[in-house]
Amino acid sequence: MKSLILVLTLAASAAEPPPLPDMAVGHSTPGWSKQGKSLVLYDADGNLSFEIGLLREENGPVTREVTGGASPDGKAAWTLERKLTWNASRSRLLDSRRVLKIHGSTAQTLWSDESVDWPEKGEPVVFSDDSQTILTACHFGESWSVEARDWSGGTKLKTGPYPRLVSIALTGGGRYAVARWGVPDKSDTHSFFDLWTKNRKDIETSELTLGLARIGDDGVVRSGRRDVYSFTKVVISTATEGAQK
Repeated sequence: MKSLILVLTLAASAAEPPPLPDMAVGHSTPGWSKQGKSLVLYDADGNLSFEIGLLREENGPVTREVTGGASPDGKAAWTLERKLTWNASRSRLLDSRRVLKIHGSTAQTLWSDESVDWPEKGEPVVFSDDSQTILTACHFGESWSVEARDWSGGTKLKTGPYPRLVSIALTGGGRYAVARWGVPDKSDTHSFFDLWTKNRKDIETSELTLGLARIGDDGVVRSGRRDVYSFTKVVISTATEGAQK
């Protein structure tokens, strides 16, 4: 009998889970990041210090939308708020307002702009890797422009107007920018810019492999495996000579 009691006691002890260790408070990398439906800012100790909700809500005839993103190094973030006012049946837009805000490393607003809007593809704001250069897509009535600014909002480049703006891009180093744009019933054009020298090169989409092109921090425009133009050196190829004419 005693042996049976001892066996039951040992079985019960084995079934009890070990005590949990003390759990440390979760911390995250300092800076801005996009997490789910929020932009969050963590301080130097990894503690949450600021949060901006990204949302879309409808209240009667008014639609309000807040979108945003963080810079690659987490030192800055952007939010674009759009407010649309419709008639009672929501069949006609009565008013449209938007405002872009660039937020710094302590959540302060560095600068704002009421002309920034979403192009056909991609995002309306692009940061360089160090957050020092910011490229934006701007919409004025029926035309578009592309602007490059520094951390404080100072203008580095402004180009346009464009009837349509498909997308914008910026190299990680912040020196070269791209605007893909077009006019009705014609193929798109890729415009490449050197923000330092203000030089510009336009290449029609029909001259590119699959209509696509990119530029790297070396200043070379590439389409597929071809080098089609360079801001810093002469590119010798049949395809390049055709693109430069």
